[in-house]
Amino acid sequence: VVVDGQAGPEYEVLGRLALSPDGKRIAYMARKGSSCFVYVDGQAGPECDGIVEGSLVFSPDGKHVAYKAAKGSKRFVVLDGQAGPEFDGLASGRPVFSADGQRLAYEARKADRWSVVVDGKPGPEFDGVSEGGPVFSPDGKRVAYGANLDEKWGFVVDGHRTAGYDSIGKIVFSADGKHLAYSTKNRKKGSVVLDGQISPEYQAVVSGPVFRRDGRLECLVLDDSNNLCRATTR
Repeated sequence: VVVDGQAGPEYEVLGRLALSPDGKRIAYMARKGSSCFVYVDGQAGPECDGIVEGSLVFSPDGKHVAYKAAKGSKRFVVLDGQAGPEFDGLASGRPVFSADGQRLAYEARKADRWSVVVDGKPGPEFDGVSEGGPVFSPDGKRVAYGANLDEKWGFVVDGHRTAGYDSIGKIVFSADGKHLAYSTKNRKKGSVVLDGQISPEYQAVVSGPVFRRDGRLECLVLDDSNNLCRATTR
């Protein structure tokens, strides 16, 4: 790895580089023989059999780094050089940091049951979890994610599961973290749920929901006449 024109040690294999948001720190995967390591600021992390490509990520404040790794048949997440609990599998993608960098979440599997691990602690088990991954509120105090149970999809918000739907869409917190909205589909009709209150049914929710700067919720929908409309809260 060459940093500002200076070549570092040589390795047999190098993985994708990761830079901290402020550009002051660098991390990368390297292979020596049959062992893999992640080097952060030139220091090697724990020995692993493999590192999940593309999973290496810095927290938004640049103070923490996490990645997904394997040893034997087990999978785990390493945070700041410390290996977390072991699982039979991990979902694709990177671990998710809260905006302040103080919390970490990811999806993990034991046998055929999935859970979301927040701050190193697995949550309730489900048949599956959504590919979008967990979402933290802007202040980092709340977390939400999609989960499948008995062939119905719902969101788990602060540890409590919502009603089940045929499918779920985007989930979003307000800027102050006090409000939460998401889109759903039931019987081929789309709706938007805000703080547990469901909207009228639409032919489809095309885009959104999103919270505007003034705090109102907005989305694009198709009405019963297939007209594209902008729907907002008052």
